[in-house]
Amino acid sequence: MKTVDFELAGRTYHLLLNGAALFDAYDRFGDKGDLTDHIAGTNRDSFDNTVWLLVKLCQQGEAWRRHNGEEPQPMLSAEAALLFLGPLDVIRARAAIREAYALGFEREAPSEEEEIDLGLLELQKKTEPVSPDPSGSASRHNFFAFLFGRQ
Repeated sequence: MKTVDFELAGRTYHLLLNGAALFDAYDRFGDKGDLTDHIAGTNRDSFDNTVWLLVKLCQQGEAWRRHNGEEPQPMLSAEAALLFLGPLDVIRARAAIREAYALGFEREAPSEEEEIDLGLLELQKKTEPVSPDPSGSASRHNFFAFLFGRQ
């Protein structure tokens, strides 16, 4: 999973759109249309939605970091976001939310090393057809070895 760094009031927060954040957002906004439509605009609702999504994605990002053994950092609260978000910070927050949203739906392609299926390789080795010897000498050798008890 990939996070998006967002700095606010001297702290770096890490936004993450995971399943929990997505379905919480669906519960709040519904599942029709694009989730980022709710943060567009210049009215109080779009600002409140920006704060809510920012806090939700930051909380999920911090929870993910802690789960992976990283040093715990403070969680962003709605109160702190309302207090510290300036007009230009709102624009940056919306950009970070959009980026986290895009990364959340991005397919993580496995690297070339991960694409090797060892089980499939082993099966292919077992089922590969033996190429026939065009001269037939190998089969004649095997036949005579069998007759005379030599391998």
